[in-house]
Amino acid sequence: MTVRSLLTQGYDTLFFAEVQTPFLDAVVLMAHAMETTKEKLLASLPDEMPSGVETRFRASLDLRCSGVPVSYIRRSKEFFGLDFCVDERVLVPRPDTEVLVEKILQLAHADPRLRRVHDACTGSGCIGIAVKRSAPGLDVSASDISAPALEVAALNSDRLLGGALPAFRSDLLDSVPGSFDLIASNPPYLRDDEVADLRKLGWREPELALAGGRDGTALAERLIRTAPSRLNSGGWLVLEAAPLQITRLFAFMDQAGFHTIDVEKDLAGSDRVIAGRLDIATKVIGHV
Repeated sequence: MTVRSLLTQGYDTLFFAEVQTPFLDAVVLMAHAMETTKEKLLASLPDEMPSGVETRFRASLDLRCSGVPVSYIRRSKEFFGLDFCVDERVLVPRPDTEVLVEKILQLAHADPRLRRVHDACTGSGCIGIAVKRSAPGLDVSASDISAPALEVAALNSDRLLGGALPAFRSDLLDSVPGSFDLIASNPPYLRDDEVADLRKLGWREPELALAGGRDGTALAERLIRTAPSRLNSGGWLVLEAAPLQITRLFAFMDQAGFHTIDVEKDLAGSDRVIAGRLDIATKVIGHV
């Protein structure tokens, strides 16, 4: 059997299983089974299938048809040009979250006094690690309420940074020591009913990393309320959220004393990241 024939069978299998991107998934899973790149796979379509690949490929197809994400099957996801280990303990990093990293780096570049950065709800560690890798001079730490997620973050930190970031098991900022010039987070922001619907469809990502309460903004609003007491004067809070939540969070930030507020769009042109700078007067008088 040729590579082309087996790839076509894989596409058909995923298409009839109603997988959203059957061709892309088939290519990625076959490249994984062949231990090669997508480019080399597509260049080898007329070749005979190497021994053992078909069995590995069909096993991957079965997992994908059952709802397991491609990244979990491969145990890998590229984010901000880095290859992160991911599995069922953490959310799979999304391309839109790269906008959050870019905003953090932009703010740090604009203000050399910005040194201490904390990544809350770190999950795989993708935000904090990408920031530290891009700006080694920053003092970056991370936290998550999930001990298994912190295990994955530590693994990625060792692989990609050559050592561990300071990390804390914490419900948002509750058990995180110190103060910061910037606090960033991609908190869970799906509504509870959205999470329930995904569960019915066999969604495999951890519910703890998805559920943001009835309106999806419960954790983001908690961070907005608590961050002022943990930010240095003029510090920033940078959050990812669903596009329809940004207006609500903008008003929440303004009420909490963040009087310089920027909104950044994602790759599709939708509002995705909101950044607020703590008003110095707010910090001085201790009003949050």
